Amino acid sequence: MQRTIHASILSVLVAFLSLAGSGAAQEAEPTRSIVNITGDLYRAQNNNHYNVFLVTSDGIVMTDPIDREFSLWLKGELARRFSVPVRYVLYSHPDWDHASGGVVFADTAEFVGHENFPAALALPGGNPPLPANAREMDANGNGLIERAEASGNTSDRFTLIDENRDQLLSGAEMIRGAVNDVYPPTTTFSDRHTVTLGGKRVVLIYTGEAHDPASAVIYFPDERTVFGADTLQAKRFPGGLGPNVGAWIEAINTVNELDYDIAATGHAMMGTKADIVALQAYLQDLAVGVAAGVASGNSLQEIQESLTLDEYRDWDRYDTQRRTHIAAVFATLQGNP
Repeated sequence: MQRTIHASILSVLVAFLSLAGSGAAQEAEPTRSIVNITGDLYRAQNNNHYNVFLVTSDGIVMTDPIDREFSLWLKGELARRFSVPVRYVLYSHPDWDHASGGVVFADTAEFVGHENFPAALALPGGNPPLPANAREMDANGNGLIERAEASGNTSDRFTLIDENRDQLLSGAEMIRGAVNDVYPPTTTFSDRHTVTLGGKRVVLIYTGEAHDPASAVIYFPDERTVFGADTLQAKRFPGGLGPNVGAWIEAINTVNELDYDIAATGHAMMGTKADIVALQAYLQDLAVGVAAGVASGNSLQEIQESLTLDEYRDWDRYDTQRRTHIAAVFATLQGNP
């Protein structure tokens, strides 16, 4: 009898673990979708990354390819739904998590990015040492990170970082980053570049060095929509303010000089021009507030406690990024960007 009970419990446990494993596998599947924004402009999702594409009679104009697996899925969906090829891939910036996988569309598309884009794909010269945040992985002290030593994001992205495929990560490769699968632009521009296809216009606009030296937004004037992958945030704090808050204020001001209604972001929810105007106001309030605290002789900790920026308390990442943003502006004002 006891054995029968144990066997019953074991069978139930096995069934439970099987269901749990099945659920975990389902959760691991990427979340992907295509939704219409307005007219012939659509937004495609890959988990928490998004791009947009414009369908015309002569082909498709697409922004960031995101990654290779998503691009393969999207290419199939575009062929099935619209029966026209991708003719342009327009890059917002060279970060690997937005710009990878473009080779999937290289058979039909022209690739456009800012003139600073190619530099992000080149190895820095001079045999630089491992960055400080990577040295702790160098267990044997040989100045390289072997695959067995790699941990965290470096382990996950090892193949994308290992430019010469020698199973060793050098300082130059670590500084360059995980861009092995970023297809280089075939056309570059300095300030603005207009693409015309099927009677539609799309404009790439350089926004300066906010977030990345090759940052651009993609403007769809007829659809009154602007796309920005990491610089545009709707009711959401930016992840960082590099190289400084002044560059961010200038970038968002450049965007808000455009005539648009819809802000299509590269992460989280989309918004309106009012949301991006609010983002500009936040950046200005942050800069002015920290400067006032420094002028009063307050410490970083004192400013972080007093500058609560309550108007933006309901924004996503308020609890995690407010103090970080204050620290970034404080460091800039102290001459330590």
